[in-house]
Amino acid sequence: MKLKYMLFLIMLCFSFWSIDILSGIDTTSAEQIVLGYYPAWVKESYPATAVNFSILTHIIHAFAWPEADGSISLWEGFEYPGLIDEVHKSDRKILVALGGWGNCEGFPPVAADPKIRARFVTNIMEFCAKHGYDGIDLDWEFPANPVERDNLTRLVSNLRVAADKLGKPFLITMAISAGTWSGDHNDYAALKDKIDWFNDMTYDFYGNWTERAGHNSPLYATQESVDTSINFLVKRMGVPPDKIIMGLPFYGRTFNTSSLYGLKTGGDGIVYKEIVKKIDDGWQRQWDDVSMVPYLVNPAKNTMIFYDDPESIKIKCNYAREKNLRGVMIWSIGSDYINGRQPLLESIGDSLR
Repeated sequence: MKLKYMLFLIMLCFSFWSIDILSGIDTTSAEQIVLGYYPAWVKESYPATAVNFSILTHIIHAFAWPEADGSISLWEGFEYPGLIDEVHKSDRKILVALGGWGNCEGFPPVAADPKIRARFVTNIMEFCAKHGYDGIDLDWEFPANPVERDNLTRLVSNLRVAADKLGKPFLITMAISAGTWSGDHNDYAALKDKIDWFNDMTYDFYGNWTERAGHNSPLYATQESVDTSINFLVKRMGVPPDKIIMGLPFYGRTFNTSSLYGLKTGGDGIVYKEIVKKIDDGWQRQWDDVSMVPYLVNPAKNTMIFYDDPESIKIKCNYAREKNLRGVMIWSIGSDYINGRQPLLESIGDSLR
């Protein structure tokens, strides 16, 4: 009897192991993920040969998106076989991003209709197989109500079934808002077992849509911050920390204002390599000991830029490690590419790799 029991346990363990291998869900948490979004429009200024794969583990190629009939559209000049080749040559993974801000009108009708949903799932799986993508990143910004929330869950379920039929790992990830305002429109309880990880967009807390100036991505703050977003997902939504990838912005925002949290105009984005030029032109770097991020003040003291630099990136990476998060993600790689160096990406490498 004892021998039979031992054989039963061995077979049971083997069965669970086999399920994990065949499923696209990656159940290992040892690898610290460093994921970078690669927008289609940067390939001239930041070619695939410039990407630092010694630090990055995954690339998300942005953007393709669904049309209302289930077909797929691409950003102009999107196709880049050289990028996919470089990723795989470096033994890394590449996903295709579906949606993105301004490209999400097709999601509601596709997700709502079972026939169109099935057509879209077939189309995107064939697209990935044809081009060599290792998965998809859903970037629906954002389901607007409970009906769309449930339809998103159905879409993800259909994608997971199709992915599992491949018999090999196929990643399904999802970009999510850092704000709690859209939290109720994602059914995390249902999604967390079908999604490999959630890419938490922990930035854009202030911008040209807010009344006051403030940090683009404060680690801590009296209101919403990176920390409040992570706590919301883990403590309120029940998302396991090893299913969360924390966002790091390689850009900041410019405000016409004379004080932190003061009334302002503006709020446009500015990439890190352009921010560095401001420092050379006499802008003064300040540090917020509460939010743990820097900001710049122009010589006339009437304009401020809120951003991240190598110091704040390192602090955030340490935070991600302390919280046992799966890793960090970048919007977007190449934004810190200065004279062949990538100081923000290198700061991540020094902290996590």
